[in-house]
Amino acid sequence: DFWQGFWAASLLFFLVGVALYIVWHRAGAERALGWMMLTAFLVRIVLGVVLSWGLPQFGYDEPPQRAGFVFFDAFRREEQAWTLAQSDESLFRAFSDEFGTDQYGGMLSLSAAIYRNFSRDAFRPGLVLIVVAGAFSLSIPFLVSFLRRRFDRRIVLYAGWIMALYPEGVLLGASQMREAFFILLISLLLWTAGKWLAREKHYAVYFIGVFSLIGLMVFSFRVAISALGFLLIWMWFEWTGNKTQSAWRIIQWIVLVIVIIAVLLGLQDWLVEVAQWDTLQTYRSSGRIQFHLNDIVYWLRSPLIWIYGIFQPFLPAAIVHPAPFIWRGIAIFRALGWYMVLPLLVFSVFRVWKVDSLEEQSSAKKQFLVITLLFIWVWIGISTIRAGGGQWDNPRYRTIFLPLMAVISGWCLYYYQQSKDKWLVRVLLIEGIFLGFFIIWYLGRYYHLLPILPFEFMIIAIIVLSLGVIVTGWLLDHNQSNEIATRD
Repeated sequence: DFWQGFWAASLLFFLVGVALYIVWHRAGAERALGWMMLTAFLVRIVLGVVLSWGLPQFGYDEPPQRAGFVFFDAFRREEQAWTLAQSDESLFRAFSDEFGTDQYGGMLSLSAAIYRNFSRDAFRPGLVLIVVAGAFSLSIPFLVSFLRRRFDRRIVLYAGWIMALYPEGVLLGASQMREAFFILLISLLLWTAGKWLAREKHYAVYFIGVFSLIGLMVFSFRVAISALGFLLIWMWFEWTGNKTQSAWRIIQWIVLVIVIIAVLLGLQDWLVEVAQWDTLQTYRSSGRIQFHLNDIVYWLRSPLIWIYGIFQPFLPAAIVHPAPFIWRGIAIFRALGWYMVLPLLVFSVFRVWKVDSLEEQSSAKKQFLVITLLFIWVWIGISTIRAGGGQWDNPRYRTIFLPLMAVISGWCLYYYQQSKDKWLVRVLLIEGIFLGFFIIWYLGRYYHLLPILPFEFMIIAIIVLSLGVIVTGWLLDHNQSNEIATRD
């Protein structure tokens, strides 16, 4: 029934639009923020519609793609949600062990509620897409409002646009996936923590904070605990920031490191078990990985899979690997986003300590950025261990904390704009060397256009040339410093 679907979609668009307008207005009704939110929403809706139309025609002949789904997990969960919606059973059954497609039941129950109340007559996953895209777009004003109190406006704009357009976030927001709700609820928690620290402790702040934490637990208990841990550590440093001497500050950092080590040791058995399983899955799924890992001692295999996972989705393979054009487009889109953000995260590790050189009264900003950057890299490590070198689960887990990645990336772009630091260019040059060699290698492997370089030789060449960039850069900077000192 076309009209039934039309009115259901129209009503959901109206409700989402009202929510977006109210939050935008409460966040200051800034034009730039409005464009971010509108762009984020429309890009996800358009991409979701294009994929649901294009995958059945141009994708692989598999049930999920014939139904218009990018993610197999979403396909299975939405089928079960539709079945639950058609029954007379309570939606709370989604939280039982009966449904194995959603470990926690939050997304399953939400989808079932949408089908039961808006589309009882037909299976319309596009309705869920409207809510998912709206949820993602709602996260932007909360993140922007949180950052506005702490950072230069350009950092806020960079972070907001990264949130709106980061490819993995766009794809997840254009699919029936729960990550959009993770991102929204984490942004709400950041906003709540910022209000709390600013002593704006009215009842709405309490309610939103508690609601966000409970919501995260409904979608994933582990993500909720991780987000809460980050916030408590940061708030602890903020609360004691103006009251402690430098010696006590050193003790705080030592305590933080000890806590992180203790947590990792507590999770050691689980992480080892997960790492071994995901390493095995990655090993089985790729003959090329099997070929190269067979000659490596066993205990080195998991670390190498971890390094391999950091580079996923792998841009050279996305560009060169034969695939239907719709899948090649998706792969290149996702990989380009990660290979734009990864150099910023790497560069920030070495430059976040220089916040004081750019801004006055920046100790609190530096503190927040350092804790955030540390958490991001720990989370990237856990995501990679949890999902091995997989090109889907690993990037998806990583994107859960996109708000924090957007903050660091936005600050890094601002820092480069202010300082013109040549080391960011050098990091990008090293990335270019890495990508260039692998693209040549893939072209030789799949199309025989070029000689296939020996894999070991290629890795050695990448390392040597990268070290050459680093040493040359250091020598140039050292000579420039000496010339400046001589003139002075």
